[in-house]
Amino acid sequence: HDLAVVSSLADRVAVMYAGRVVEQGLTADVVSRPLHPYTHGRIGSVPSHNKRGTPLRQIPGMTPSLLGLDAGCPFRTRCFHAAEACREEQPDREVLPGRRVRCCRPLVSEVAA
Repeated sequence: HDLAVVSSLADRVAVMYAGRVVEQGLTADVVSRPLHPYTHGRIGSVPSHNKRGTPLRQIPGMTPSLLGLDAGCPFRTRCFHAAEACREEQPDREVLPGRRVRCCRPLVSEVAA
């Protein structure tokens, strides 16, 4: 969970939520331009020397129980970007070269900006 340590030790990273890999790619790319809303939320909740005094963003809600997960995205009830399609199983797909994400609405437009 310590992204600073991960960034200094690993060239590639896989981000997991509720036992599923939701995003993977080069560590520098994932940390600087997350594609999955969960990764985006995790990075936004980390204190930074550059934003001293700025309130941290929080991911709303609670993590789901792993005992009764359905086929849909387990993050959808906490996701600011959720849609009806999130109720279905999300395939792991390459959305940018070397970047894989398990989300029907990845934050690709935010990366391009």
